[in-house]
Amino acid sequence: MTGLMILIGLVMALLLLFWAAGRRRSDFGANRAEEESPVRLPPKALLGRCLSIEDVEFAAQLGCPRILRLLLRERRRLALKWLRQTRREAGRLLRQHVRAARHAADLRPAAEVRLWFHAGLFLMVYEVLMTAVRLYGPFRTRAFVRSVFAMAGVLTNLGDRIAGAITAGRGHAVREAEGT
Repeated sequence: MTGLMILIGLVMALLLLFWAAGRRRSDFGANRAEEESPVRLPPKALLGRCLSIEDVEFAAQLGCPRILRLLLRERRRLALKWLRQTRREAGRLLRQHVRAARHAADLRPAAEVRLWFHAGLFLMVYEVLMTAVRLYGPFRTRAFVRSVFAMAGVLTNLGDRIAGAITAGRGHAVREAEGT
């Protein structure tokens, strides 16, 4: 069953690679110049500033709900813009990789599958963040992401403890079997 799933995944990845290789872009125009320019991810400091709570606290102290709503709306708009720009640059990077891979003599399919898997994960996380920022705003989204990371840490520690207990239990069972 697992082998079948891996085979299906590989076939899908190869089909995706063939589709990407078959797509042709025009050699003329602004898109080509943009595609060949270096990839520039938006500064992370901008996102940090968009999620800064100090400005919100200051606006809340002013006692004017209209200013606070305006600030929150602009922060949401900036956070969404940062996410879109990050997505656009990641897409450009992936397209540059596809163009370079077309001419690569030492292409490694496993590495390509891993790359496309990670690109898919990136797109999934991007969509989740875009939806969360749209629905809840950047500040609640930041709190949500922090709690998800904390939960991931707890689950990782729990998984390590369970794996350790299973390994210790197997060792004990092997020692008992050898003793009898």
